[in-house]
Amino acid sequence: MRHSDDMIDPISSSLLSNSPATSSISVPQAVAEKNAVEQVAMDFEAAFIAQMLTHSGLADALTSGEGKMASAFGSFFVEHLAEEMAQSGGIGMADIIYKQLERYEAGEG
Repeated sequence: MRHSDDMIDPISSSLLSNSPATSSISVPQAVAEKNAVEQVAMDFEAAFIAQMLTHSGLADALTSGEGKMASAFGSFFVEHLAEEMAQSGGIGMADIIYKQLERYEAGEG
């Protein structure tokens, strides 16, 4: 589904204004920006996986019968597990998000 130009312009223009092709940023800065975008994509995937695991009942299953304090640790475990899963390749969502952001930056989006 294609969004209206009003919705895309703020995103694509900010990405384009920071791209190496349209501005004079140094190579280290471009690499740092690429790494930052990759990290954001991975963080989003980790958050998505954490939500899936939480709604699957994993945290509750891990701490059932242990009381309310244990349930807090269950959510920490699920978040950590989701981060580890995302860093180990996850479900491929981070790669898709990163590639889509690259397309926007290149003006293809």
